[in-house]
Amino acid sequence: MQDILIKNGKVLVFDNDDVTIVNKDILVKNGKIEKIENKIDENLYQNVHLINAENNIVMPGLINTHSHIAMSIFRVSTEDVSLYKWLHEIIWPAEDKLTKEDIYNASMLSFIEAISTGTTCINDQYFMPEQTRKAATELKIRAVLTRPLMDLDGDIEERIEEFKNFYQTRDKENDLITYTVSPHGLYTCSGECLKKSAELAKEYNLPVHVHFLESIDEIEDIKKLHGMSGVEVLKKYFSDVHLILAHGVKLSDEDINVLKQMDLRNCT
Repeated sequence: MQDILIKNGKVLVFDNDDVTIVNKDILVKNGKIEKIENKIDENLYQNVHLINAENNIVMPGLINTHSHIAMSIFRVSTEDVSLYKWLHEIIWPAEDKLTKEDIYNASMLSFIEAISTGTTCINDQYFMPEQTRKAATELKIRAVLTRPLMDLDGDIEERIEEFKNFYQTRDKENDLITYTVSPHGLYTCSGECLKKSAELAKEYNLPVHVHFLESIDEIEDIKKLHGMSGVEVLKKYFSDVHLILAHGVKLSDEDINVLKQMDLRNCT
């Protein structure tokens, strides 16, 4: 691995919960930062790749904590449409027509866009994930991938087998790509689906990544389906697994107090 020397940049430095911007050079050896100094002489190092970061900010890569990366091609389809109408009348019918090639190409496009704007890690949740993994592997971007689980059609076992096959065919040597177990949402998954998702997470020692309270309608739909509030459903099925909650924009103060007691990794 070639050493990298980043010179003349404005470096974001994190120190004691504070952030400052300083003019520094950065030396990276074997993929790790070795020095951050005022001036580092490139002549002292052989075969170093020099990057002139003048007039640029040098900072840690951004992390997209929840994404459906191939869906960026649908970003113009959301104007003046409620979530449920968008899902049922626009997105799900369109997704039914997507091919493997479509998802691969859309993933490549979106990953390149992410890299160009400073995002170096993406936590994704989408179907035909092998195509997203192929794109991420070729671009060498860090990604957290899954095959979402849901049983609106009553068939959860097929989805579970798809997830297992996806996970078991991973490249164990590629530490840039990791995995989650991802029931789609509490309003699209039965109790059996959530139970089996928790079992998978424990079997493979993986976090659970789930949509949670992203719309006002979801609050009542969860109660109708499960007979309890969303946060109570989380406690019932996922009290002893790591959780990544996507959205969470309709949380109450009571919900937040309950979540504080749980093993919550992120709420985005």
